[in-house]
Amino acid sequence: MGIFDKSRFVFLQDHIQDGSRKPLNDEDQHYLDTLYILNNLRRKYGKDNAIAFITKPPFSVSRQRANEMFQESINIFFANDSIERDAYRNMMYDDLIKAANVVLATATSSKDMEVYGDLMTKAAKIKGLDQPDPVKVPTELYQRNIKIYSLNPKSINIEPVNRQALADKIDSLDELKERDKKRLKQDAQIIDINFLEMYGNQETEIGSE
Repeated sequence: MGIFDKSRFVFLQDHIQDGSRKPLNDEDQHYLDTLYILNNLRRKYGKDNAIAFITKPPFSVSRQRANEMFQESINIFFANDSIERDAYRNMMYDDLIKAANVVLATATSSKDMEVYGDLMTKAAKIKGLDQPDPVKVPTELYQRNIKIYSLNPKSINIEPVNRQALADKIDSLDELKERDKKRLKQDAQIIDINFLEMYGNQETEIGSE
């Protein structure tokens, strides 16, 4: 089987995206070099001439594989996140910028500058530079707030209250009835809540109104 009979595109793409940390073997390197040659030939001579070139010795690639390798050369050198549509967009942008620079360098009249402006406008549209930037959604709208409920003050770096001192303070409030003092102690978690007793007190209060 020849070097070009089977596509190595996925492997080479992964190799490049991984930072090319390991050296390629001779066959993989030759395949990548051929894709690079195809890309350069396309720039200078066009698609058809680039494809025809590798169908002849020393490459001798079949016409079908040559077409496939041409597509691979575009994707591997122009792709953005491996999306073929972006690869073509990047390729066309690159060609338009180069053409615009040639026109600018050789311009001799206002007509030439119009052509230059037209090419730059087309390049900008291909890249979407004529469109407004997408609205950035504030992070607080899609990030969930994490709430932590705890009866332990130390979990939020607060020293716990001296409950005995608090109980003594409540007991010193002579203007309060014993029932109210008890309720305050329950609210402060100094003593346990007796729900049956609380319910009975509420029934009494309601009946007396």
